[in-house]
Amino acid sequence: MRHMIVKFFLNLFFSIEIKGWENWEEAGEGVLIAPNYVSFIDPLILAVFLPEKVPFAIERRLTKKRFIGLFLPLAETHILDADAPLTLKYFLNLLKNGGRCVIFPELQPTTIGNPMKVSQGVAMIADHTKARILPINIKGTELTPFSRIQHKRGVRFFSKVTITILPATEIKIPDDLSGPKRGSAAGRELEKIMDEASLAARVVDKPFFDVLLDARKQYGGKFRILCDHGQRPITYNGFITRILLIEDVLKNAEMEGDNIGVLLPTSLGGVISMYAIEKMGKIPAMLNFSLGGRSLVNCCRTASVKTVVTSRKFIELGKLEALITAVEEEGLRVVWLEDLAPEITKFKKISAAIKTIFLKSNPVIEGETDKPAIILFTSGSEGAPKGVALSYKNLHTNHAQMYTRVDFYRSDRILNMMPIFHSFGLCGVFMPITLGIFVYYYPSPLHYKTISTICYDERITFLFATDTFLGGYAKAASDNYDFATMRMLVQGGEKLKHSTQEIWFERFSVRITEGYGVTEASPVVANNYYAHHKSGTVGQFVAGMEYRIEPVEGVHEGGRLWLKGPNIMLGYLRSTNPGVIEPPKDGWYDTGDIVSVDEEGFVRILGRAKRFAKIGGEMISLAAVEEVLSEAWPEEKHAVVMIKGGPRGETLSLVTSRPDLKRDELRQTLSDLGMAEIAIPKKILLMENVPLLSTGKIDYVSLEEILKDIDVDS
Repeated sequence: MRHMIVKFFLNLFFSIEIKGWENWEEAGEGVLIAPNYVSFIDPLILAVFLPEKVPFAIERRLTKKRFIGLFLPLAETHILDADAPLTLKYFLNLLKNGGRCVIFPELQPTTIGNPMKVSQGVAMIADHTKARILPINIKGTELTPFSRIQHKRGVRFFSKVTITILPATEIKIPDDLSGPKRGSAAGRELEKIMDEASLAARVVDKPFFDVLLDARKQYGGKFRILCDHGQRPITYNGFITRILLIEDVLKNAEMEGDNIGVLLPTSLGGVISMYAIEKMGKIPAMLNFSLGGRSLVNCCRTASVKTVVTSRKFIELGKLEALITAVEEEGLRVVWLEDLAPEITKFKKISAAIKTIFLKSNPVIEGETDKPAIILFTSGSEGAPKGVALSYKNLHTNHAQMYTRVDFYRSDRILNMMPIFHSFGLCGVFMPITLGIFVYYYPSPLHYKTISTICYDERITFLFATDTFLGGYAKAASDNYDFATMRMLVQGGEKLKHSTQEIWFERFSVRITEGYGVTEASPVVANNYYAHHKSGTVGQFVAGMEYRIEPVEGVHEGGRLWLKGPNIMLGYLRSTNPGVIEPPKDGWYDTGDIVSVDEEGFVRILGRAKRFAKIGGEMISLAAVEEVLSEAWPEEKHAVVMIKGGPRGETLSLVTSRPDLKRDELRQTLSDLGMAEIAIPKKILLMENVPLLSTGKIDYVSLEEILKDIDVDS
């Protein structure tokens, strides 16, 4: 009777939904049930709602908590103490004899929302007994007063709780491992299982506008979510109203084609236009305004874009008239947002505001998220840009992968100044809106002084940027207080220099978190994070990804990286086959990167396959040489290339912005830093302005064009 009464009230308060009953039934015997632990009330909910009575392991200290006291009479509980090995004996015998038990791998509720430290003792129980692991993900109790999560908003008693039972799996460890190494390996395997369970439960199956409506419902329509530079913040309701208004006028514009070019900066207008185009059932193709007119037109041809949405004010301020001329000469239609503004009457504004209040998200439609959501273009740093078609599922999966790794707080304030035509810039668009995290938009990452001021004035806590920009912001800051509120810096897009890490740590006491991503993976592939960090690497692969490394002739360490997973793109759009998505063969994407992976799973980027040169029978990484050059002279730009001429037909050469650099100084400096003689450039070319992409990376295509007529013998 007591059991039924507790179940009734829990259902009344939390409207509990359970998914995956079939996985419970198929798990078999000898099963360690491993739930995530987000609140003190989780054991009580599981004890009441699991289909059979199973023993629970309770960490000794938690038995003194008052919420746990409510749970103890309703379940068979046994003390589990990592410091007392004898407390493990009961569970070892139970699992060996084919029984089932519930053990929370974290032993205590999380304070950050993500899985915390996984107990090696729990992992060793599973390994020693060969028990199957049945992961369970609990979602919703983190919003209740029973949670220990810090920096949370929207605390409520009436929160919907979802319990997802995932398929049973096993811990797989090489037989030759023993002792502490086996314990560490078991802990990593169990942590991986919990991460993948968290990922599976967090991926949503709706288009972005429906996800936005769900976020509004969860966090409140009056919550301030976005802000343009120099403007007042807008709420969820204000954001949705603006999307409806822009959608209406764009529909009246009768834009031709399914793919609509978007030529706008990182701004509220750019983000609203993206959402409005997607809500219309069309696909925004994000055009790179840092390209020349010819390249921009090629991108439009590749994606079969017939209409481009842009702003007169943006074109004038950016002095981008040449791009519009090229687009119009190609016969494409240009839709100016300013020309549509008169159509937005006062009546339409009131009507949209009223409609916003009553809008609800659509139910899940199977296959809806497999459709293309957005088209991005590769950077073109090594060749002609290709279109990359990403689905809603690709992006939702990668957001969940990031959320599983990175500790986002509801109190965070993100500054997004990376261009939204770049996958890195998109990290500051859809994901924070979904999570209810405030975002401040600024149109350019190049205004170093202004950005350091914004970080202080707006109390920014979270920043995405490349090494080039992070180095610039640190040097431009007039006072250490400019970044006093910064708690998380995520760096990607290029190699993190030691000098950049050092200046941020010394001046602002912030450690930069380095990651690795590619547009084709939506974009995050690997990252360092609080629980697992190793300097000199880009961290471990995110949950849910498969990888393989193929050997490369002449490369003795690592190999060519291939990736597969639900975040990998739908496919490429190529200029040779415009408008047609070419999916990766068998789902595997060739990154073209040469990497190595150590026994703990940390990934080290050794260079691009295209940026290796065979010299004297050895494969030399040009990127590795550039990395050492940046360490020696971090203030300058350096590019190592092969230039025609010399006894072997090509000569290893350095293009640098460092004035008066002589070959003897170069040779001595690189030798002192451990560089082999064979890898030291033989020719030095001074270039005051080394060509760069909008992300701050070196533009090798433009550089090769400049150097194509140079001969080292001349």
